[in-house]
Amino acid sequence: MTQTGPHTWDIVVDYCRCPSCGFIIENREKPVNRSGLYQKDLICPRCQTAFTVTRGKKPTFGPFFGDPQPVEWDWSNE
Repeated sequence: MTQTGPHTWDIVVDYCRCPSCGFIIENREKPVNRSGLYQKDLICPRCQTAFTVTRGKKPTFGPFFGDPQPVEWDWSNE
């Protein structure tokens, strides 16, 4: 999760549709990483159906661009 603005915490707002009645649920909890997938266990406030929302994790390979990490010790000054 990324921070944008002067917040000191991550703001998470997800809208999920109940699979049985179609009610739109606003959820502010962070998803849990289970086996490489982000999942949330939800209960519909209208029909009391329990369901799990699963979203895939974006694959990351590594930073190819940008500034490299600074060295821990500069041996050229010795």
